[in-house]
Amino acid sequence: MSSVNPGKMRRAIGMIAVLCVCARAAAQDDATEVEAEEAPAADSGGKAPEPEPEPDNTPRQTLGPFERLPPSAYPTRPLRGIRGGSLWWTFHGMQWPYYPQTGIGVSGYAWIDTGYERVKRGNPSEQSIDYILQQGRVLFRITPTFTLDKWFVQAQAELVANKDQSSRQPDIADADDVWIRAGRWNAFDVQLGRFEAWEVYHFGMGLDLNTLERQGATDDVYGVPEIYGVTYAFYRPLGVGQAALHLYPTEFFRIELAGQIGNEFGSNTLAGRPVGVLDFGWLKLKAGGEYKVLNDQKDGAQGQTIRRGVGGSVQVIVDPWIEFGLNGGVALVDRIAPDGATDEKGSVTTYSVGGFANARIVDELLIGVGANFTNLHDLHYDETLKDNGQFEHTQSFLALQYALWGQLYIKTVVAYAIGDFRPTFGEPQFKNHMLSGRLRVQYFF
Repeated sequence: MSSVNPGKMRRAIGMIAVLCVCARAAAQDDATEVEAEEAPAADSGGKAPEPEPEPDNTPRQTLGPFERLPPSAYPTRPLRGIRGGSLWWTFHGMQWPYYPQTGIGVSGYAWIDTGYERVKRGNPSEQSIDYILQQGRVLFRITPTFTLDKWFVQAQAELVANKDQSSRQPDIADADDVWIRAGRWNAFDVQLGRFEAWEVYHFGMGLDLNTLERQGATDDVYGVPEIYGVTYAFYRPLGVGQAALHLYPTEFFRIELAGQIGNEFGSNTLAGRPVGVLDFGWLKLKAGGEYKVLNDQKDGAQGQTIRRGVGGSVQVIVDPWIEFGLNGGVALVDRIAPDGATDEKGSVTTYSVGGFANARIVDELLIGVGANFTNLHDLHYDETLKDNGQFEHTQSFLALQYALWGQLYIKTVVAYAIGDFRPTFGEPQFKNHMLSGRLRVQYFF
């Protein structure tokens, strides 16, 4: 056997080294091309590039196909509000949950309210009341999502267990959100089912739905005016579903074209509700309108109610210390009785104005204040009084909130309300006063 030539061996080793370097460089070029293909690019026509998903280094919390929604599912651009404040908890107008992957996200909350209220009634034929209650709510949210590049299909169900909330909710298991939506992340989507429309009028850290201070200075005989904030087609009424087209042409401007269809308390219902949001983070401008028609479902009945209104709000955020805002709304309701006659007491004009402010005292301790005034007058004109029926409601609150471990929120709310009742045709005119306090313990997961 012949011996190996040392010179040839060195040349062979050199050629192998050169080939390895070239192969490594080619692999790096291929990886760069793949990254460039996966990075979001600007759409044609001068449209702003779609924002990249926010970095999320939190360890994933999974159980089989289920995953607790990560922090990146809660959009932070534009800035929602100061951490822990009421605007910070508001996701209306955002594509939320933002979950640009295929999977099943889970989240939810639980709260317990313990409260007391005193309603002093000015009508001598009615009794004043002292009222103590404890009520609560547990909501479990499940959000399956399919994503293909920037396109997605998403569904959501919010399963609810109620404790009391006798004013609005049954004391049984219930559901809030039940919807399907599809579209393109950060561009547009179409949504169908049961959900809340985008918020226009913001209450602040008090006046939570179905609470003592939200009900205000109630009366046994006469209805006290509720705050109007483009809210006839905002909530989730029984028997009525929603449909909406959401458009996100830029990061700071978004539009909802929403509507309702279904049957509400024996009336076939159709509604339209467009809302626009101009959001620069530190400054938010919201405006919307609605038109809702309810027709009696019975053959031959002429009953009809037409509700329409407009409203808007201005909100300012000085992060991380303070957020505040002003709201306003005006609405008209025309009601025809089943016999075709005009219902003068049911045909009303309502306007509401209000404001709120939340501030950080130190770290996780926040203070919030708010006040709202609502006036309602009907078409029932009294020649003796030279006036229509007039009803007014002033509601104010002070709230303190502390966050423990970033998950458990402890909030106390003290509220005061005055109801001014001035009906017509010899009926009593009087004022009710309400003082309330409650402690809410709320856990988010």
